[in-house]
Amino acid sequence: MPNMRKIAELAGVSIATVSRYINNNGYVSDEVREKIQKIIDEENYRPNELARSIFRKSSKTIGLMVPNISNPFFNQMALIIEKYANDKGYSIFLCNTEDNSDKEKKYIDILQSHRVAGIIIARSQCKEEYASLDIPIIAFENHISENIITVSTDNYEGGRIAFEHLYHSGCRNILHVKGPSAFEATQARYKGFFDAAKDTGLSIDTFEFETDFQVKMLEENMSDINKISTYDGIFVFNDIAASVIMKFLTTNHMDIPKDVQIIGFDNSFISQVLQPSLTTINQPVQEIGKKIIKLLIKLIENERVEVKDYIFKPELIKRETTK
Repeated sequence: MPNMRKIAELAGVSIATVSRYINNNGYVSDEVREKIQKIIDEENYRPNELARSIFRKSSKTIGLMVPNISNPFFNQMALIIEKYANDKGYSIFLCNTEDNSDKEKKYIDILQSHRVAGIIIARSQCKEEYASLDIPIIAFENHISENIITVSTDNYEGGRIAFEHLYHSGCRNILHVKGPSAFEATQARYKGFFDAAKDTGLSIDTFEFETDFQVKMLEENMSDINKISTYDGIFVFNDIAASVIMKFLTTNHMDIPKDVQIIGFDNSFISQVLQPSLTTINQPVQEIGKKIIKLLIKLIENERVEVKDYIFKPELIKRETTK
């Protein structure tokens, strides 16, 4: 396999000249440029990206850390980010953190060793570790620091919308299945739902799930919900958990939405293929994914970007699980 030294020998120039040409960081005459490129084409030479990143102090790679790629929402978001990044000449280094702080810390070290140009982190569990990183970072769904941009849906408003829909659909004995308390987004959904119920004078019951993506654990949680068959309305913190609850209810011969109405959150593709199809709160994943990657690339390329919260509006998507 040809290397930079071989290209330099064939072109009759120094390795430093070849390096300047490949990395576009110094003067090389037009004549020499043509000669080097001709040999590169003939020899089918491909520069070592890691070596180039060491020379440039960064690479054309972006680290993308998600809680779990099996979650349909994060799956969709990753695809959107990857496509846009590729169109702009960047590649994605995908990391599955599983909401595990130790795993996330290891990935931070790995991404640093690969000299990534920037990092996108969804739902960080170890915020302090990012303070010392001297690369652009964008956070999704939770705040890392006042110096790092956060992109999210208005989860509080999404919770309010969910309650108002159940209430206006006639539900009065309502359960909210909330996500883990450690997750900023699911806490905001709970708070919005709770405050909207309080405004009507209605009390709601809550039950907290320990995870948001492992179906087996979600099913184990189901056995702990007392008298679930007595509720006429249930708001679930995401679509995966809502699908598990729907399966449990239908297995126990409850009719959805006649006996109980259900709302999820995310509007991931799973909500459309469930039977009955799931009413849910939409997070505009296309817009969110594009905003995240556009902001990060602007930071990487030293464009001016306002450091603030970029918040998207949630929307009710009514389907067959509510009246």
